[in-house]
Amino acid sequence: MASPRPTRGQICGSESHASPSTPEVSLLGSLGNSPSAPGREIIPPLLDEFWLAGPNGKHRCIVTAPAQMSLFDAKEASIFGLFQPKVAQSIIAQLIRNILVQFPRSVDRFSTPELYERFGEPEPEAVVRLDGKPLSDGVPAHVYLPGWFGVRSDEIAFGEEKIILSDFGESFNPHETPRFSSKTHSLLQPPEARFSDEPLSFASDIWTLACTIWEIVGQRPLFHAFRPTADRVTAEQVEVIGILPPEWWGKWDRRLEWFNEEGELDVDPETSRGPDGVRRTWDQRFGYCIQEPRAEAGLETVTEEKRRALEEMLRSMLVFRPKERATAQQVLHSEWMKEWGQPALEESWNASTSSVMEGD
Repeated sequence: MASPRPTRGQICGSESHASPSTPEVSLLGSLGNSPSAPGREIIPPLLDEFWLAGPNGKHRCIVTAPAQMSLFDAKEASIFGLFQPKVAQSIIAQLIRNILVQFPRSVDRFSTPELYERFGEPEPEAVVRLDGKPLSDGVPAHVYLPGWFGVRSDEIAFGEEKIILSDFGESFNPHETPRFSSKTHSLLQPPEARFSDEPLSFASDIWTLACTIWEIVGQRPLFHAFRPTADRVTAEQVEVIGILPPEWWGKWDRRLEWFNEEGELDVDPETSRGPDGVRRTWDQRFGYCIQEPRAEAGLETVTEEKRRALEEMLRSMLVFRPKERATAQQVLHSEWMKEWGQPALEESWNASTSSVMEGD
């Protein structure tokens, strides 16, 4: 009999919001029926689904393979917030081929006692009301903080950076369900989510993917704001990419708080909300977000040839009008992907296979 393996359980919704199938269940199920599709390897299999009855009603639950950590958590745990260059290239290639990092093979095979021995047992935290009154029937007596099974981003070994996509609760098929608003982080949202009268499309994900790629390559995001209001995010986008299309530019009623009508940063410190009236261009951000942190961490900086190809790919994905953006196929066949992304991924696969064979 096979020994139990770690799994990940997730509550998707309550009976009051129940439908024949949640977006997460539908997507995982449909992807599971196409095992030969490119990038299928980063989609976790749907191992089980069931309804759980409790004092707060019935809730739909799903079971998938576990993840070790998110890419964000790995960067946060690192002093420099960077991945090794080849690790970053492999992660990006995996994303383009289709953001959590899977358990390495050895960890995935740990039994529960072995997991506890390596990472410690879960510690319960008592739930107590501030007024001292007894808990109601629907409140658990104890809760458990999530465990940390991860490693720092700079310590992820080449060959162990296999990723999986996770949490499809807000996913939808734009051909079947029109949506006009984005639920992703505001700094990653495409501009059409704010300005366009057309529903979101697959091109919207291309924009978000480009922002994600930038942050995997470097330490800091391409667009940054301490408190990212919709206006501040738009200002960041215009500052980096340029003036919005005319049909959107006129809709932005607060544009003159940052720029003049030509899209140039307002340099008047008394009227401008810009950073000291200095425009942080694409090149300046590339140095500040990617090259300088890599040099400080003692990592290889991006060469001119690789930088040119990377910038060409990202700029084609960060075009304001969705219909003018690069498609997934165009990104997949870009020079950067062919010359650096795919080769790094294939080398990683070979390294991972060799490691497993040596372990066996």
